[in-house]
Amino acid sequence: MDQAEAVEKYRKLQIYFVESLKFFNLDYFNVSKRFRPRNLFFIIVMVISYYFNIDNVIKTYNDTIKMVWTYNLCWFIVHFMVLAKTYTFVFNKRQYLALLEEIGELYATKYSNLVLMIQQKNLKKTYRLTIIGLVAYATSLFGGEFVALSYYINLPGVLFPALYHLPLYPDRPLVHYTLNMIIQFIIYFLVISILTFGDHFVIFFGLHFRCELRTISELTQIYLDDSIVVANEKYLLREIYKKHLKVLKMLETLDDIYRIFSFNQILSSFICCCFLFYGTLVQDHFEGTFYFFIVLTVGELFVYCLFGETLVANTEQIGTSIYLTKWYEMSVEEQQNLLFIMRIAQKPRGIKAAGLVDINFSTFVEVLKGSASYCVILYSLTT
Repeated sequence: MDQAEAVEKYRKLQIYFVESLKFFNLDYFNVSKRFRPRNLFFIIVMVISYYFNIDNVIKTYNDTIKMVWTYNLCWFIVHFMVLAKTYTFVFNKRQYLALLEEIGELYATKYSNLVLMIQQKNLKKTYRLTIIGLVAYATSLFGGEFVALSYYINLPGVLFPALYHLPLYPDRPLVHYTLNMIIQFIIYFLVISILTFGDHFVIFFGLHFRCELRTISELTQIYLDDSIVVANEKYLLREIYKKHLKVLKMLETLDDIYRIFSFNQILSSFICCCFLFYGTLVQDHFEGTFYFFIVLTVGELFVYCLFGETLVANTEQIGTSIYLTKWYEMSVEEQQNLLFIMRIAQKPRGIKAAGLVDINFSTFVEVLKGSASYCVILYSLTT
């Protein structure tokens, strides 16, 4: 895959994300690019749905079938996730678009032949992984949620419509039922779409930042281990340095976008897992759909933690790559330049939830452990 082909393929991905952002911001034909009240349309829809969902949670609390209440509560938590993601799309839209453009510039920038060779090799693999990841995630999330919903609405004791009752023509049962089901399935589809699109951004950014950081690491190893390359590629170290600084600047923007977003994801996943674990303890008989919901919730949390872990591991790898090479055979001036790059690389660059909690595999384990512990406490208090 040459550079022109790589740029063209990236543009197709960029169009998908830009058009999706426009959809969730209702930004078509917005020439002024200013914030407009209509940008809040989907947030308002989610808030209204949230209100009726809360009412449904309260009404089903005393039901003899505790699973119904647990499902409603999980749907309440999902609404919380969706509201936070929609808020992020609306108020961080410019930062999203800026990152997409900057990644495109990394694709299109003219480099030396050695840099292009390493970069295009990694971009080819990254593009394939991105397409597979986006399609697989969307398919599993949509398929899984609709299978779970189909199972849920067939549970004995579940009142129709499926999620909650909207006050539409209650004196005309057929019309009431039909309108409720239509509106709620539209909202259900919208909720899953927002979840999918938000997680698509995480997959996309994670894979592409991984690609750039690995490219820098590989270039550093080749440059420092091969004296012929050092002699022939006089400006390679400068290109590595500029590329590294560009990626680190982009990572700061990424951290700004996901600082609150990731905190919401951690908190909502923690609460959701806690009540799903609780549901498995109070079920009257084995209900596979509970475990299905657990897999989906844990899987979504895992994607975010893998995202954070990937960023930290690959930024640290650059410093390690420099240290493990023959830097001691270089001139003092070049060693000073490398020391400067190593010093920058020593600081882990990842995502911090609310600027406090690192998003990584340790966080993933702690969330699961904490939700299991609180689930046991809740169970002991309610039985």
